[in-house]
Amino acid sequence: MTDLETIIAMLSHRRPAGSATEMAFIKKFIMPLGAKMDKHGNWCLSIGDNPTVLWSSHTDSVHHKEGYQKVDFDGKFITLSVNSKSNCLGADCAAGVWIMTEMIKAKVPGLYIFHFAEEVGCVGSSAIAEKEPGRLVNIEAAIAFDRRGIDQVITHQRQRTCSDTFGNSLAAQLPSRFKICDKGILTDTKQYRRLVPECSNLSVGYYNEHQPHEALDVGHLIELRNYMVKIDQSKFVIERDPLGEILLPTKKKSHGGLAFGSGRRKPETLRDLVYWNATDVALFLENMGVTYDQLFDAIRKSQRPLTIADILDQPDLIEHVA
Repeated sequence: MTDLETIIAMLSHRRPAGSATEMAFIKKFIMPLGAKMDKHGNWCLSIGDNPTVLWSSHTDSVHHKEGYQKVDFDGKFITLSVNSKSNCLGADCAAGVWIMTEMIKAKVPGLYIFHFAEEVGCVGSSAIAEKEPGRLVNIEAAIAFDRRGIDQVITHQRQRTCSDTFGNSLAAQLPSRFKICDKGILTDTKQYRRLVPECSNLSVGYYNEHQPHEALDVGHLIELRNYMVKIDQSKFVIERDPLGEILLPTKKKSHGGLAFGSGRRKPETLRDLVYWNATDVALFLENMGVTYDQLFDAIRKSQRPLTIADILDQPDLIEHVA
């Protein structure tokens, strides 16, 4: 199939999260590339040794019903066919999926994640961030293909998620109309903002997303693909620290059995240590006899740093712990 035929075929699928048509879409366009599903419903593929860039899109759409739909192409835009009963085109995020499949075919290095259920709360990406953060230990940049328009490199998703320096180093390798923008809202890469230094999102050419008059600028999408398959990741400038400080380039090290990836330091504060080892900390608290309800209530009520005595409501515990 030609580029246009493939894009149209993708957009013919209505893809509510978890639907049969979403799975048909995955089987037709993603699985043949070698992607495997993780335990959170994301489809993943890695190219190259220890990739440092995560490429992101999502397989679901905001369609109300599963099934198939007809679309039209007027020479510039793909839209729903006249009198279509679909509630949206679904270029959000089929456009991003198409670019990623093209990058995979071109063997562009990276960790590719086609996320599950972005449209109903970033379910797949949140699961990785909360339950398997170690999967991202080497990742320095997470770039989504899930933004309206034709000219934005997103630096903020309601809060800063990547540095202007990184955004400009990415924009410099894209069509000249691309500029950094701080008006982003939310996509999967925001879930990684405390794990990955640079988390961005790129305009892939759709407009009026989530609406019946959604449209996709095919020329922009194909042009962006042509740039992405030639992207030079060595020119990316990594500056933002996900924990709030400037990253200094370091070699991968191991500290006391805890691994920290390229550009990461040994945790220097208790907060850092807790953040990077949340599962072990939770097990430690459980072994200390702390329950979920006790910790929740203590955090909610406390106006100062917590102590174990606060959590267990045993004022004399500090003496025994000391």
